Amino acid sequence: MNHTDTTFKAGVARREISPPQPSLLKPTGMGRPHPTRGVLDPLYSEALALSVGEETALLITADLRTYQYPWLLEVRERVSRQTGVDPARILFSCTHNHCSSPMPADDSPEAAAAEEEANRVILQGLVDSCCAAYDNRRPAEIAATTTHLAATIGENRRLRFSSGLCLNGWGAGGIVPPGQKIVGPAGPDSTRLDLCFIREPGVDHPFAVLTSYATHPHMYELPAFSGEFPGAAKRILGDRVPGAIILHATHACGDIDIHTVHPMPDDPDEKIAWFRRSIDRVGSPFADAVMDSLSSARYTRPRTLRTDIFTTEQPDSSPDRRVYTLSAVALDDIAFLSMPGELFHELGLLVHDESPFAHLNLMAYNGTGRAYLATPLAFEQGSYEVMRGPAPRAPDGDALAPIPTRAGAQVETGVRIAEEASALLRRLHRT
Repeated sequence: MNHTDTTFKAGVARREISPPQPSLLKPTGMGRPHPTRGVLDPLYSEALALSVGEETALLITADLRTYQYPWLLEVRERVSRQTGVDPARILFSCTHNHCSSPMPADDSPEAAAAEEEANRVILQGLVDSCCAAYDNRRPAEIAATTTHLAATIGENRRLRFSSGLCLNGWGAGGIVPPGQKIVGPAGPDSTRLDLCFIREPGVDHPFAVLTSYATHPHMYELPAFSGEFPGAAKRILGDRVPGAIILHATHACGDIDIHTVHPMPDDPDEKIAWFRRSIDRVGSPFADAVMDSLSSARYTRPRTLRTDIFTTEQPDSSPDRRVYTLSAVALDDIAFLSMPGELFHELGLLVHDESPFAHLNLMAYNGTGRAYLATPLAFEQGSYEVMRGPAPRAPDGDALAPIPTRAGAQVETGVRIAEEASALLRRLHRT
């Protein structure tokens, strides 16, 4: 008699991806008024390998602002060649950290060469973490849960005025036009925290923790490379759960920001000290919520692993044309959904509400999309996220049609992504 192997196994690994020559580089995202001071704390890529019998998927997280589209193709090809994992089962997500993803600090050839070297380090770290996670798989159990933060970390950054128009607050409060009053935030704050813990059978503490939470890590004027708020949260959790590797995924946070640590000093030396205090101040209550959930985690051993994908990617897809990809993995009634970044938070919560799975972990910033995916109403209200206006409507009316990556999204694109995500999850749940 043939017996199908349904043993659940998991492996996890981490590799440092800090730039080797940081003095020649600066982090991407927003502006830096001061010269780069190097690496304040290390940047990492992490990978989680999940297997049921012969079926395997890989989840990747990283301290990056985003993935370059060609990197997705290279990492899939190299990892698949070395491990045999189906490229469609390699899911990407990152923290959208604005103190990472190096770019040249000036126009010199030395800075350009340093960027190339830093990108090679990132790519190798992504591949190595995946292959190491695959190689160290062992029998495991998984627990999934959801909690809500008592003290808000990520707040809706769009302020709505009595006229119905919106502006961004950016933590210091909005500039109120004469004759207007602030009605309140234009959307929900981010309180939902989704968690997965993975341990070896019979062992009290997990060897891997995945956190999924929506907010921009946005203390962006720091003149150094850093893991930002997610890096601090991972470090604090790693200290509290010895031996565990922590993965963090930022999900639908297009209109969510961290508004808890202002004002920021102007002096560069004081700014470094302020930054360290701030990330610990935000990271500690985040870690507290995770640890509270860990104490009551209930573990299971999944017997099925299924995957599904929606993509506009074509064999001739170009880096200068926008591609949208949604990839999902399900372990029994626990699902992981890799998705484009910058989806407005209420659309992400809608995906949660419509999900048929008992537990869903949204993992955004997967290197596709690369535009703010706002609600249709937001284009009428205004704000930073839609200040360029919507992209021109495609001739065939398709809101997911290929357009230049520097263009904004179409009015309906965010809703379409949420609808496709919900449809994908329903299909996956039926299989």
